Amino acid sequence: MINTLRSEWTKLTTTKSFWWTTALFLIISLGFAAMTGSLATGDSMASLFLFAGNTVTGLYLLGFVVLMIQATMIFTTEFRYGYQSQTFLATPKRWVVALAKWLLYVVLAAALTFVTVLLCFYLAKALASDVASSTLVVWEDKQALAIMWKYPVAAALMVTLCSGVALLVRQTAGAVSLVLMWHFALENLLSFLPKVGESVGKYGPFTNLRSFITEYQTIDPGWSTNTGAVYFAAWAVVLFVAGIIVQERRDA
Repeated sequence: MINTLRSEWTKLTTTKSFWWTTALFLIISLGFAAMTGSLATGDSMASLFLFAGNTVTGLYLLGFVVLMIQATMIFTTEFRYGYQSQTFLATPKRWVVALAKWLLYVVLAAALTFVTVLLCFYLAKALASDVASSTLVVWEDKQALAIMWKYPVAAALMVTLCSGVALLVRQTAGAVSLVLMWHFALENLLSFLPKVGESVGKYGPFTNLRSFITEYQTIDPGWSTNTGAVYFAAWAVVLFVAGIIVQERRDA
């Protein structure tokens, strides 16, 4: 496993798409944070307070999308360029390769998300007026502390689900399209179906993940927002395991 992790690390860090998508993730996330801080001038009640949730809007809306695309490409790029045979020749146990890819990027995505969250907080504070900046005390603010752990957990869960989809589809465009359509539209559209639409809308995995991230109750009372993360995790694990099983049985 250690040698496989090393080889996957080499593949990842020598792939140009990994670096430019990571740069895009940072630019989007920090760009929104900078804009939020700049608008917190303190000249009116609307601009007097600097809220932790507002500083990470870019990360939540678009940054996570970049992570999902990266997670998919980590698995599908090998099949795109046709060097999966060499990988499986070096490591005959294909599940070890899949697990190494997943573990490597889960750690990277969670760490990158945590660091970016902190950068968003402090960049917004630096650009806000003194009065507005004083309203966000990063290590004492309850919302900020929740974001610090919830966003990395959400990133890890998204990576797991996208990894499963990528293993099942094995084609970048198809897997990315499926994941993004599911994330942005599928559950919302299905919620309009007669009779079953309400249940589909409530118990869609991405609906529950959004509930966990935003702490907005979207499902039946008694099912907490944290339970929504567990529910999403169950979907992610099932898809990932299914992806590994399919990879073991398919031709290399």
